[in-house]
Amino acid sequence: MKMSECEKVTKSAKIDIIDGLKERLPQIFEDEKVNFEKLKALLTGEIVEKEDDRFYFNWAGKSKIFRLIQEPAYGTLKPDKNRSIDFDGTENIAIVGENLETLKLLLKPYFGKVKMIYIDPPYNTGKDFIYRDNFKEPLKDYLEKTGQMDGEGNKLTTNTEASGRYHSDWLNFMYPRLFLAKNLLRDDGVIFVSIDDNEVHNLRKMMDEIFGEENFVAMLVWRKRGGGGSDSVFFSIEHEYLIVYAKKLGEAYIKRFPSNIKNYPREDEVGRYTTKPLHNDGLQDSRGLHYDIECPDGSILRGDEHQWVYAKDTFERMKAEDRIIFKKSNNKSDKWTVYYKLYMHESKGMVPFSILYKTAFNKDGNSDLEKLGLRKVYSYPKPIKLIKYLLEVGSNANDLILDFFAGSGTTGHAIWDLNREDGGNRKFILINLDEEVQDENIKKEYPTVADICIERLKRVSEKYQKDEQQKLIKSNQDFGFKVFNLAKSNFNLKDEFKISGYVITDELKKKYLDWLGLWVNEPLVGDWKSIDVVYELILKEGLDLNSKVEEMKIKNNNFYHITDEKQGLEFYISLDEKITEETVEEIRTPNYGDKMFVFMDKALTDNQKINLKAFVRLKVI
Repeated sequence: MKMSECEKVTKSAKIDIIDGLKERLPQIFEDEKVNFEKLKALLTGEIVEKEDDRFYFNWAGKSKIFRLIQEPAYGTLKPDKNRSIDFDGTENIAIVGENLETLKLLLKPYFGKVKMIYIDPPYNTGKDFIYRDNFKEPLKDYLEKTGQMDGEGNKLTTNTEASGRYHSDWLNFMYPRLFLAKNLLRDDGVIFVSIDDNEVHNLRKMMDEIFGEENFVAMLVWRKRGGGGSDSVFFSIEHEYLIVYAKKLGEAYIKRFPSNIKNYPREDEVGRYTTKPLHNDGLQDSRGLHYDIECPDGSILRGDEHQWVYAKDTFERMKAEDRIIFKKSNNKSDKWTVYYKLYMHESKGMVPFSILYKTAFNKDGNSDLEKLGLRKVYSYPKPIKLIKYLLEVGSNANDLILDFFAGSGTTGHAIWDLNREDGGNRKFILINLDEEVQDENIKKEYPTVADICIERLKRVSEKYQKDEQQKLIKSNQDFGFKVFNLAKSNFNLKDEFKISGYVITDELKKKYLDWLGLWVNEPLVGDWKSIDVVYELILKEGLDLNSKVEEMKIKNNNFYHITDEKQGLEFYISLDEKITEETVEEIRTPNYGDKMFVFMDKALTDNQKINLKAFVRLKVI
């Protein structure tokens, strides 16, 4: 066994990618770095020359995006049990905080586990607020790692066309979030992104680059209102778009709807069926589809004049099964036409349509909130029916759904509503910035958008649970949610200046160390709480936020036992200032062999560390 120090920051996506390449393609590395010529040779069989005339989608600031993506996550997620419902029992999660930092924190525990993502991001209309990508980390007052937070620490700005970087700012904002989100999707996962005409063209090109053109699924048109309106000089705009991409198109799941019985008007002893012409010149020409067919009167339909849907052996089998029908044409030629029976039970179902004109209107979103007593608290919430439709086609009953622009919480509401209808057990992760509400009257009761979202979830939960009580139903549906707040790390990051890649002056470093004050030589800083440290380690070790957390004692010391049953992972942590010899001896028994233990470094003597390393996987803070 060995001892190691707990990670103080969450590794960047770049590090995970490099680790994956090292595992799969070790031959492309030299001195711990990728040899790109070797990589090109491996992929193409030859060294690829640069093509100057290739198409590139580029914009101002794009090169900085990848540095931003590669930045580790410096924050943590602190549990907020006071704002949660059934914190210990639920598997739904609502996170309050900037979504780029949060996505980085979720990358390790949720990599490849999300089935469906839906987001309704800012449309860049000139009135939207664009987040400034700097999380409140320990250096927030002295160092803006991304260079995008102003001197007052403001997170938001209005992106107007007068800014001169109207589209570039929006692209720089969206790209890293979509890049990280892709890594959270399962191989059969899909993402739906709401957008309007302002940026739909750029969104398509950006998602082509991130997800790959080959993984484009569809561009849905949603009719958001019916008739009227004068919001455009030339045409009344009644629609928005939903851009759909798959993680891997070949493995993607898009649900088909049951076939309409009206499309199968006939019935025999086998079942309901419709008839289809056997003759089909629309297929690619194939010799195997040209053969003679004898009609009931002995006449011949010549193969050199007809191409059929099925090969001859299939035709003969279908004929023997009484699935071939001959009919005389109704015209003067009096020729025979051949049909085959297509049974309803053989149908794969109807694929969803790309134009959503009967799903729901924008005004329905306001009605959804009003029914909960939340009148005019949020502008243009998406209607539940629209999101439920997307959930129906994009997810299965037990899937995990992510929305990292959660807004008023429609996605969580829709998931609960659909689960009630089909008995599903879908779970959600909602991420919401603690953005201030602009309306002063609403702000008095709900200061931030996140407050509106959490209040909505609480009201929906209470309503559905009350409905079940009145109907004497116990469905075992999960109407709870855990709330987490994005916050500064509990770890002392005084030695992490080098990570940022920026020039750190002595003055900046001194200011930060002054801020640390009495904690300058402590591994944990600020008014840290044990449970907050536990959840920070849960994230850093890649365990699910729904992991079971139990308090326990081993001999004379206090421990938390953390178990992630889905991944089969567990570890023990003690934040006691001194670990006794009796505790060390107990841990050295077979009950704890090869388990992971985390201690404060100063709590163990050198001799205790040596003794523990021989029996368990030891980490220290």
